[in-house]
Amino acid sequence: MTRKFKLFLLFPGLILLAGCWDQQETGEIALVMGMGIDKTEENLYRVSYQIVNPGQVAGGKTGQGQGTAVTTYSETGGTIFETVRKISKKVPRMLSFSHTVVLIVGEDLAKEEGLARILDFSERYYDFRSTALVLVARAGQARPILSILSPLERIPAMKIQETVQKTEQVWGETPQRNINDVVQTLSSKSKGLALAGISLVGNMKEGQTSANNQQAIPNTLVKINGLALFKDGKLNSWLDEEEARGVAWVQNKIKKTVLTSKCKENKGDMAVEVMRTSTHVKPKVEQGKPEITITIRGEGHLEEITCPADLTNPKVIFKLNNTFESNIKQEVIAAVEVAQKHKNDVFGFGEAINRANPKEWKQMKKQWEDKFANMDVQVNVDFFIRGTGLRKQPIILQEK
Repeated sequence: MTRKFKLFLLFPGLILLAGCWDQQETGEIALVMGMGIDKTEENLYRVSYQIVNPGQVAGGKTGQGQGTAVTTYSETGGTIFETVRKISKKVPRMLSFSHTVVLIVGEDLAKEEGLARILDFSERYYDFRSTALVLVARAGQARPILSILSPLERIPAMKIQETVQKTEQVWGETPQRNINDVVQTLSSKSKGLALAGISLVGNMKEGQTSANNQQAIPNTLVKINGLALFKDGKLNSWLDEEEARGVAWVQNKIKKTVLTSKCKENKGDMAVEVMRTSTHVKPKVEQGKPEITITIRGEGHLEEITCPADLTNPKVIFKLNNTFESNIKQEVIAAVEVAQKHKNDVFGFGEAINRANPKEWKQMKKQWEDKFANMDVQVNVDFFIRGTGLRKQPIILQEK
């Protein structure tokens, strides 16, 4: 009797724990590599899905087929999830987001409505990949950018992902942010968020054909363009070049980058590749006033110089160090001034003060925007040139 009773208890478990209950054959799913979300004039969501054409990438040998490796489909709906199912009228397979690498948000949608609904869907939907990178379509919409074919990578979404990653590694202007990063940042005390921008260069229709990839100089391409600053989840402003890199300096996101400076002695230039950096942010509250001290330390190699400078002289190297320290400091100050102007704590200073002085933070958090806009920010930079390359003296010195 006891054995029968145990078997009776195990029977429902055998049914509930059966594997492969939600299995789908590969021929029944459509792999979504990139997703773009815009808002239409009718106040609907237009969601674009860049889907892999299996016949063109079979066997892992992309480029073997004659057609394009991807196709971009779009659908509109009152909600994002509605389009996921409604797209079945155009795509005879179930969408799978397990391989999605990029999520692009149109600028108008990011500015007017923000990211709240998009993040809610991406976190709630069981199949969505939370490591997908999030970008903003600068001065345009997401659909045209997703539809542009790439000569270097047959799957454009992967080309965008690799471009963002490589830009962060060697240029440092636009740090990559995935869905997890965005959710964590918007859940912080400061809620300041910075996302990479992406824009279309050239003619959209030409970029949607394979002929665009058969030219030595493509007429149409997409490129990483600026840093989008969000305030309370909505697009607030844009930063470019040095100002954008200033944000990365403060956030300790610089892995490698290049600093250039003019020579004082002539019209020449010099460039150094920054190899190693570290940033330390120290918060302090004095009589109710928050203060931040940013200390940056960096090292690099001199890669190019057309100044009449004797690189064997330690005093000359010391002056060059001071020059690049000044450049870094100017970039950081410029970024801080723009953020303070828009009352947008994109650096997370509020979070730092909360960790260091939680009691003080409780008293100032309701007035944090004004506190941040008027707070004193000190920037200290130490930079060291560790190498000058194989050539010790610039050619310009030997010509004299």
